[in-house]
Amino acid sequence: MARSIDFWQKRLTRRQALSSLALGSASLAILSACRQEAAAPTAPAQAPAVSPTPTRAAAATPAAATTPAETAESPVPTVAPGTKITIALVPKLVHPFFEDVRQGAAQKAEELGVDFQWVAPQTADPAIQVQMIEDLIAKQVHAISISPNEPKSVEPVIAEGMSRGILMMTFDADSPESERVMYIGTDNKAAGKTQGETLAELLGGTGKIGIITGGLGALNLNQRIEGLKEGIGPNIEVVDTQATDDDLQKGLSVSEAMLRAHPDLNGIACVSATGGPTLAQVLKSPEFQDRIGKLKIVAFDDLEETKRAIEEGIIQATMVQRPVQMGVLTVQWAHDILTGKAKPPFENIDTGVTVVTKDNLNSYTK
Repeated sequence: MARSIDFWQKRLTRRQALSSLALGSASLAILSACRQEAAAPTAPAQAPAVSPTPTRAAAATPAAATTPAETAESPVPTVAPGTKITIALVPKLVHPFFEDVRQGAAQKAEELGVDFQWVAPQTADPAIQVQMIEDLIAKQVHAISISPNEPKSVEPVIAEGMSRGILMMTFDADSPESERVMYIGTDNKAAGKTQGETLAELLGGTGKIGIITGGLGALNLNQRIEGLKEGIGPNIEVVDTQATDDDLQKGLSVSEAMLRAHPDLNGIACVSATGGPTLAQVLKSPEFQDRIGKLKIVAFDDLEETKRAIEEGIIQATMVQRPVQMGVLTVQWAHDILTGKAKPPFENIDTGVTVVTKDNLNSYTK
């Protein structure tokens, strides 16, 4: 079900020296725990399974969530009894991480008997994403949940959807100043702080680090960076920040550039899913392989390439989100709000993260 990073490799037109260092297997098979999670009970009051490893547990009910959702200016949409509900999700772009979200959402939609649409831009382009949302509004679907490429870019279209009686939500990344009814996903600042604390422990509390992010305008990634800087403490210096735009070829380029520009780096934090695999690939090249193990790396998410790099000692830890659970809960809550089963006020839901290292690589749950 998961998409391979190989689909990105068709876009590679250069870096022949790296071509023999393929990113791994042809498919990004997600752990069996991930599949089990997608089959969670349908009631949103049922929280995800708690991992025995370090984790920030998901808050699966409004009473348990910690962050109030902003009250929408338009009335919360509902549907008449017996209506065939259509729920659409719009991720930032086509990416293996979002394939996990899609899997969870599709399975929950099937369980609930609702129509499900997945509309994904090929690249992280805010304008194209907004156009796709406008098309869904014109089709009068009943609910749209978005992972915004830029929070401000979707504010007008969210307001338009709400004004036309369409339930508007966000997942993975938020647009907190919009009229969206609720956000479901990681508390990104808290996750970033955990990432920073993990890297600081690996470095003994001192040193120089770089940050590899996805899109510079992505609110969730900027929140992670904010938390990361808090978590690393006062004696670790951030000397460089580079963006991959969640593109494999660009990820290779910025990883090479950072390593060349800063030979004295002690660590790198990758705050989006693309950074870990591309950085690991570059470090395997003859130019940089002597820095494996010396350079401490903490990544984000559990793509197969990231897990393999942990096994090989290239990456020391990764922050594993719960994308399948994001999809499951998004569809469940959209359905329950539309049918009147869930009542306002609504709370944002933190789906949590788990710190995964070589010690718990084969035992963590999502």
